Amino acid sequence: MRPKMIFFAAVLTAFLISGNLFSQGFPGGDKGKNEMRNRDLIKEKLNLSDEQVGKIEALQLSHRKEMINLKADVELKEVELDELKSTINFSRDAYLNKVKEIIAAKDKIAIALANHRMDIYQILDDNQKKEWNKMSRMMHDNKHQMMRKMRDRDFN
Repeated sequence: MRPKMIFFAAVLTAFLISGNLFSQGFPGGDKGKNEMRNRDLIKEKLNLSDEQVGKIEALQLSHRKEMINLKADVELKEVELDELKSTINFSRDAYLNKVKEIIAAKDKIAIALANHRMDIYQILDDNQKKEWNKMSRMMHDNKHQMMRKMRDRDFN
């Protein structure tokens, strides 16, 4: 259950907040054009003011820095687990403790994503929050449809 929650939070945040909403993309590339269109569409749909956009961009930069450190911590703990498993005789306790450290590090990422989303949510007015929630539900539904299609494709 936890990996699904982390995945959903990451996808939602990545789509609504990061590249698609506020990054400039790569000049001249189709990806950059699509990101600009998506960003402008979301900005228009939410009717964000320039002040709101500025605040959200600042939050995004701070969040990206935090995520670098949190993801690095997970990777480091996964390497430590690999090191442990490469020893000839490791204990159940040592193994389970390292797995618990990885889970705790991933939980920090999930909490940071949730806090980031709420920081942005608090910038919005009531009408923008309604639209944000509607867009979030659509994203959630689309994610499930896509996963269902992938699962069906894999089993056929």
